Amino acid sequence: MEKCTLQVDCVTINIEEHAGCSRTDEPVRLGVPLPRGFLTDVTHLRMQSDKGTVMPIEGRALDFWPDGSARWVLLDFPVTVAAGSHAAYRVFTDSINPSPQPETTVRILSSPSERELSVDTGVAVFTISRDTLKPIVSVRIHNSEILAPEGSVIQLLDGEGREVPARIDTISVEESGKFRSTVTLGGRFVSLTNRIFCNFLARLTFFAGLRVVRVEFELHNPRAALHPGGLWDLGDPGSIHFKDLSLSLASAGAAQSIDWKAEKNGPKGNTHERHWLLYQDSSGGKNWNSTNHLDRTGQLTVSFPGYRITQSGPNGQDPIAEGLRATPYARLTTSGGWLAATVQDFWQNFPKSLRVDDGRLSIGIFPVESTSGFELQPGEKKRHTILLDFGPPGADSIIPHFQYPVHAFPDPEWIERSQAVSYFVPVSKDSNHKYLSYIAHVVEGPDSFFERREIIDEYGWRNFGDLYADHEAVNHRGPGKFISHYNNQYDFIYGAAVHYLRSGDRRWLELMRDAARHTVDIDIYHTDEDKPAYSHGFFWHTDHYRDAGTCTHRTFSRKILPDVPAGNYGGGPCNEHNYTSGLLHYYYLTGDPEARDAVIELAEWVISMDDGSRTLFGLIDDGPTGLASSTADTSYHGPGRGPGNSINALLDAYRLTDARRFLAKAEELIQRCIHPKDDIETLKFDDPEHRWSYLVFLQVLGKYLDFKAGLGEVDYYFHYARESLLHYADWMVGSEVPYKDVLHKVDIPTETWPAQDIRKCHVMHLAGKYGPLSRKVNYTERAQFFFDRCLDDLMSFDTAYLTRPLVILTVYGFVHSYFQAAEHSFGCEARAYDFGSPVPFLPQKRRLRTSAARKARVLGGTARTIFSTSMNGMQKRIGSLLKNK
Repeated sequence: MEKCTLQVDCVTINIEEHAGCSRTDEPVRLGVPLPRGFLTDVTHLRMQSDKGTVMPIEGRALDFWPDGSARWVLLDFPVTVAAGSHAAYRVFTDSINPSPQPETTVRILSSPSERELSVDTGVAVFTISRDTLKPIVSVRIHNSEILAPEGSVIQLLDGEGREVPARIDTISVEESGKFRSTVTLGGRFVSLTNRIFCNFLARLTFFAGLRVVRVEFELHNPRAALHPGGLWDLGDPGSIHFKDLSLSLASAGAAQSIDWKAEKNGPKGNTHERHWLLYQDSSGGKNWNSTNHLDRTGQLTVSFPGYRITQSGPNGQDPIAEGLRATPYARLTTSGGWLAATVQDFWQNFPKSLRVDDGRLSIGIFPVESTSGFELQPGEKKRHTILLDFGPPGADSIIPHFQYPVHAFPDPEWIERSQAVSYFVPVSKDSNHKYLSYIAHVVEGPDSFFERREIIDEYGWRNFGDLYADHEAVNHRGPGKFISHYNNQYDFIYGAAVHYLRSGDRRWLELMRDAARHTVDIDIYHTDEDKPAYSHGFFWHTDHYRDAGTCTHRTFSRKILPDVPAGNYGGGPCNEHNYTSGLLHYYYLTGDPEARDAVIELAEWVISMDDGSRTLFGLIDDGPTGLASSTADTSYHGPGRGPGNSINALLDAYRLTDARRFLAKAEELIQRCIHPKDDIETLKFDDPEHRWSYLVFLQVLGKYLDFKAGLGEVDYYFHYARESLLHYADWMVGSEVPYKDVLHKVDIPTETWPAQDIRKCHVMHLAGKYGPLSRKVNYTERAQFFFDRCLDDLMSFDTAYLTRPLVILTVYGFVHSYFQAAEHSFGCEARAYDFGSPVPFLPQKRRLRTSAARKARVLGGTARTIFSTSMNGMQKRIGSLLKNK
């Protein structure tokens, strides 16, 4: 047996227990990057405890290097760790000796009639119906049935309180492994008039040796919004309205008792009453009744702070306890066993409820106890994670272990060695202490992003996970809190992922997870039914310096109309706000298939919005619309954040799918928007208000070069991009200055302008990497200059620690330490390609106008010729007649 004796030979996985619970064989899932050539067969993975014991492990490759070896692998393994302690496991490869098998594994079996699916975890057998939305029909433990014959059911009540029937369209085994397996049920809730009310997806995950089931239930409104005038408020005709969505489980045998725990460090409760309810109405925070929580009429959806617990008594439901923030579980015990349940992020995703009624334990996902009901906007999703646990008499529930899982993270120096994360340096090797001190405000102190949630109460099922865009509220002077949502601007998710990997700090991981799940559900327009420019697109952050009103996370609200001229307000998803790299890395770290799908969805959106054949004008001109490549206005198709973000999404989707059409589209957009011989002076980059984002494009151009170099494709397209980058970088060396020196040219001179100077530092480093050695010193010196000025100028503002500048430095600031740590030169000389001369791109509508004008001129000239010829002929005929007279 090979053993991991040297740090360089293996991945160290650190395990930290923070919740005060001793863990035995607790399932852990973690994505880990690997160096090129390290692993070609996941069955060769081995794991060793810190005591040297070889342990069972299972891996699944999520991403591959060009040579076919795994670049990211998703690991599943059990951990045993004492309360409050730390352990270190090591993962290595061994192609000879097999990994030890776990004592129990998950097995999936079909019933003889194939109308049911059974999952055997070794300690319990769960049965799933293929026909009805009863996620779990039965649970057998030691040959005893825990559920009554009706099992479980998920029920949806419409706005009138009527049950909406569910139809299952698909059932599939999404994942089948030794340690965990996942079964999905997909279908529709269909109204009594046979119209699709909404879609659903239930994802049931089972664990070897455990009686726990994790149920992810997603509700999806597939309709398009009407969005009159480009406004996206609640109350749109495409919304669906409903009163309740609950999962209930009927216990076998008579209920004997109910026990619960409402808060992590709170007391346990117990009752023998028939009816019991824990209902979380609001966040319970200091701003629990924030105007962040409005319905379509502008009324508050919250009624009281926190949660209340009631039970049946002489006077009906009597209150027995109350509090602010519940992280609860409830357990119903019968003579033959018990069943327990909770919802992950219970209070954060309010409203929520846990109920026991006459032997039925139910979970209010969207609970009827809320007096306001619910509206799911068109194209909106929401996924909740429900935890179910079942056991025999005398056994303890392990739901608290799932509520507070151990923290696992790979050693940062291994991440650096893998080279799977761009421009990565462990925080321990970053000597830029001023920078590190600055971004630490994201996760610690009274102004951390966790604390900023409290300002506008950025909680509730639609809001939780988003950041408060406090930079938009600086000049707010009105009553109440200014509501503004960030919607992952500049890809905070990616920055949080990198800093988690750099440091192992679980706070970065928590922020990344919350933001990613929110973005996937709420910020993306999941519909096929709108125009290609909008369908499957990414919604902007709340409009600058405007309160969100009733548009939630959809930018444009009718609330602002009295303050703007008619026809000058409104819009929808746009290429300039399309961020995928954070979702990509969230997928690599967690294996969440919804994140993978979202990256591909956003890349497909880029292709669709630019496809002229899908517009009304396609019958005349089916060429590209230009919607994927414009920035600031529809006539500008030079370097800018619009095409930059489009190209970035295409590259990320290509990495996930290996579908060449994504890379081909990226190269088409590059050649459309930049050229090695561009006359840069004509692009007016001295107008930062409208042209600052050319830097975004150049940063993405560097990513493209890294991408092509990694593929070994140093071809025409590579050199076209390289020469273009260097052409612009050389102009920057001689002409670009820090933004603080030109603030007189911008409309609103905020702290964000000097924060954007970090992009100039990045571009200079890219030029140093891909440029000739003779110019490397110039590029490197300018990179250091812009890095220093960025921090110094930013700190000169009292508003330096607002959300937006912190995000910008989080996402791009660490790149500088990577280039400081070592020399990075690609070593590529220019090739004698003839790139021709720049040819301006005309978008579809401009081409149609130009073509129509040209046709009109041709037709006009032809008419004049015909008219002139006719007149000449007529004159000759008249002259001939007169002469004959």
